[in-house]
This record gives sequence, structure tokens and C-alpha cells, in this order.
Amino acid sequence: MADPSTADPGLEHAEPADTGSIEHAPTQTTDVSAPSSGAEKSETKETLLEAVLKAVKPAEDAEEEEPLAGTSPPSEQAPPGPDAKGEGDKADLTKDPTTEELAAYNKRTRERVEKLLGERNAYRAEAEVTQTLRNFLVTNDIAREDFQLTLDLAAAMRRGDFKAFLEGVGPYVQLATQAMGITLPTDLEQEVRAQRMTFDTAAQMSRDRYARALAEQRATRTAQIATAQTTTAQTQHLQRSIESTVASWEQGIRQTDPDYGRKEETVRQLLWSVVNEKGVPTSPEHAVEIAKEAYARANKTFATFAPQRQATRAVPSSVNNRAASGARSEPRSMMEAAELGLARARGA
Repeated sequence: MADPSTADPGLEHAEPADTGSIEHAPTQTTDVSAPSSGAEKSETKETLLEAVLKAVKPAEDAEEEEPLAGTSPPSEQAPPGPDAKGEGDKADLTKDPTTEELAAYNKRTRERVEKLLGERNAYRAEAEVTQTLRNFLVTNDIAREDFQLTLDLAAAMRRGDFKAFLEGVGPYVQLATQAMGITLPTDLEQEVRAQRMTFDTAAQMSRDRYARALAEQRATRTAQIATAQTTTAQTQHLQRSIESTVASWEQGIRQTDPDYGRKEETVRQLLWSVVNEKGVPTSPEHAVEIAKEAYARANKTFATFAPQRQATRAVPSSVNNRAASGARSEPRSMMEAAELGLARARGA
């Protein structure tokens, strides 16, 4: 494999910086502040999943050397820290332990905490680099395919695959030279060969052609972004208007229907069925129609489970029951009271 440093003298000063960043890294994660163009450096970098699994994996000698909680000998138990608190106080776990707190731990616990903190800080640094790179791509409107192509070309150059590098970068070099008038497109080159125009005139036409194409491309992209922003704003405005209109309608229903509290959950469930049938609401009025349909279906559902009301009897039921059982009414005179007493005595 060809060494890129022999082909390009400017690369001779890149290796010591990469090597130094690898040697002084506290963990296997590479230093995110140093340039990451080396293939050897990427080979030693572990993935995020491997790092997380390694961080949560217990030590291999935990069962042999580390005693169980509450059974460690007095010599290995950590003395209470200078800021030890009672059982009623709670420590602030949102902050990293201070130097005094780390010194109060036993050696094994302190080393494990320091290792986890170091890995946590490395992951945070990588997250910041990732966010910075993402913001750069969005700001400069670089597509994912273009970014991947750039990485592939850099990797080919790094491993000395100059053929793959030239094949990948060739079309872009040709485009750049024609846009600058250094080389000519096929049609203009034929005009020059036929001596129908000079090379300088053809070069100027080539520059104007690519400048006009680039301006049209930028205008189209700007229009697309403006259209997307306008569509998003209109969608948000429509959504707020629909929510406000439906909330006002629902408030009116609450005032006229005392049982709406029991029907509310059913109305919301039937609402999605109506939306699937009639489509997503396109206006506040359409949304109210959908809500009314869901409310009507909820009323039908509750009507099937409501008990049937019976008409009030003309004669009280107590009188009918008493007549059917042969019971006598209350005495209205002394004679009726005497007869009732005599009847009860005979029954006894």
C-alpha cells in the first residue's frame, strides 16, 4: 500500500499530531479536538454501543476482590466525608462529586467513579462535535450524499488509492474548470476548433453559462425554503384556529348537556373514526362538523345502554299491593277499629 506522506510532502506533519492524541487519551475514545483524518486513528475508536456496554460491565475481579455491600472489613470501609449529612438530608446528585468527596471513597470506588466520569466527558465532547458538524452541514446546505462522497474521497486519498480518488473527484474538477473558463464544454470547444469564435470568447461564454445556472439553482433553492417555511406557518395557524374553534364548540355543549362529562371520552374516541371517514379537517368549520358527528354517534351509543323510563301509575302501587294481599286499610271509626282488633285476636 502506498504511503500518502511520500506522495504529498504536506502530509508529513499530520502523523505526529494524531499519534500524540492517541497516546494521551484517557480512554480508548480518540481525542475529538484533534483532526480525525487518520485511518489508524479511526480503527482504534470504539463505537458508542461498545463504550456503553464496557462502562456498565462490572469488573472481572469484582467477585474475587470486592466484598458485598455491608460485609466489607473495617479497614476497607470509607470514613465519613467531611460534609456527611444525616439520613433526612439528600445529596445533590445533579453535580459531579468534588475532590473531597472522591477522597472520602475507598480506592476501588474512587477509581471506578473517575473512570465513568472520564468516559462521560468523552461522550459529551463527541456529542458536541456531532452537533457542530450537523449545524455546519445545515448552514451550508450540504446534502448527505455530498458529505458521504467527501468522506469517501478523503479515505481513498488517505489509503493511497489515487485511482479511486481521481475517478470520484474528476467530474467536479471538470465542472470547476469549465465554470472558470479554463477548459471549454464540448459545444464551445467545437466552435473554437471550427474557428467560428476565439478561445477567449468561448471561455467567457462558458463562465456566463455556469454563473447563470448557479444563480438559477440558488434562486430555486431559496424559493423552496421560503415555500416550506410558509407552508409550515400556514399549517400551524390552521391548527391553532381549529383547536380554538372546536374548544369553543365543546364549551357550548358542556353548558347544554349535563351528561357531557361522561360522554367526553367516547366522543374523543369516535372522533378519530370520523376523521378516517371524512378526512383530515381542512378548515375550522370542517373540524366542527367532524366533532358534531362524533358527538351524535356518542349520544346514540349512550342511548342504547340507558335504562327505559316507565310511565307513572295512576293509582299508587302501595294501594294496589295492599288490595292484592288482602290487607285492610286503616280504621276510620271506633267500630272499624274494634272489628280490626277482633280479627287480629282470632288470628292469634
